Amino acid sequence: MSKKMETNRIQDLLEKHIAFGCNQSEQEELAKLIESMSDDLLKLELLKLLEQYKPIIYIPKSEKEQKLREILNSGEPTIKSHRKLKNYYKTVAAVAASVIILFSLGLFTQKLNNHNNERAMVIKAPTVSPDRSTSYIRHLTLPDGTSVILKAGSTLHFPNQFAEKTREVTLKGEAYFDVKHMNSKPFIIHTGTVKTTVLGTAFDIKAWPDQKNVIVSVTRGKVRVEDNNRVLAVLTVNQSVDYNLRNTDAKQQTVNAEETVSNWTKQDMVFERASFESIVQVLSKRYGTDITISNSQLASTQITSSFSGTESLENILETLCIINTNTQYTIESGEVIITNKN
Repeated sequence: MSKKMETNRIQDLLEKHIAFGCNQSEQEELAKLIESMSDDLLKLELLKLLEQYKPIIYIPKSEKEQKLREILNSGEPTIKSHRKLKNYYKTVAAVAASVIILFSLGLFTQKLNNHNNERAMVIKAPTVSPDRSTSYIRHLTLPDGTSVILKAGSTLHFPNQFAEKTREVTLKGEAYFDVKHMNSKPFIIHTGTVKTTVLGTAFDIKAWPDQKNVIVSVTRGKVRVEDNNRVLAVLTVNQSVDYNLRNTDAKQQTVNAEETVSNWTKQDMVFERASFESIVQVLSKRYGTDITISNSQLASTQITSSFSGTESLENILETLCIINTNTQYTIESGEVIITNKN
């Protein structure tokens, strides 16, 4: 058999095997073909096979891991061979387990079902570290529970775990902070030579590297702003300080802080007859969360709504599900699943 014919044959048999359509002789033939293939080639053929199928249902990560453990602990390979060569048996068992795991998890279905309009739509969130700038606004949750809306082009450096006595981060650009209150552990934001200290409050900081000033505006609570030499201002609600980095002049004034913040945080969060799919794409990027819509009909549903952009993802999802009354959502292992109630 030529290499091309052999490749085509193993593809056919693997497809039949997923659908439990292989008889005994075909299982033995598949086992022999698997034995004859190099690991790299075998991997390639499996990948090609998987690309032919589309996800149709959501399976929580915890359930996937449980099913995987059950299969691996069973000790029973799906494709059996009468030959007893040790390496041969291991290869067959591994490939068989890989194929049957995919089937058992419900992640793939036969080509005949590809036209089904109930197929789930999975929107994957991009994974970009907060210390790298992006072209879109991001919503971050820090290790202490503090929420940060990071403006496009901005970066935020923070540790995986805060120190015992302080919580310190470094901002370049602009961000809105909603700091979790901790009496014994002040939250400190470094922006060049300017240091902003709070215990628990909400405020906006604008500190772009190429600009000559740093502006802090408070929407809730109290904030202390200082440089290396002195306290520049102690701000409360609807107060701001504009600190000139060149002449060290600090100008304090009264502002509409909520408007100052929402002028940029609401960007991309106003939806006029937008499809659920397009809304989910924005939310997935902004909140760094994978979101699954259970079927294409729901994905195409049009919704009109607007948000300030400072809300939690849960609050936004609740609002969307109130607007579209036949919709509900669940969160499993950090992944959001949106489904119809019926």
